Amino acid sequence: MKIEGASPGAAGSEVTVLFSMKRDGSLNGKPRIAHSKLLGSEDDQRSFIGAALGAVSRCLPADITDGLGGAIAGRPLRLRLTSSKPERAL
Repeated sequence: MKIEGASPGAAGSEVTVLFSMKRDGSLNGKPRIAHSKLLGSEDDQRSFIGAALGAVSRCLPADITDGLGGAIAGRPLRLRLTSSKPERAL
């Protein structure tokens, strides 16, 4: 998943967010960063991390079925988020 809204100085950065959900699709506990490759200044890096965690929080609670909720409840889920480098115009 690509991150929108992160500082352009963080282009090429990536994080893996580790979290779990409850049966109803809501967040279980607090997400944490399991892996990161951060580029740019400290402010760019903070901006990217904030945008990544904000993206995850805006997606939850997820609308899931009872069957899926029972299957994933409490299990660790990992989501890799990247900030792509701007494409050059031809």
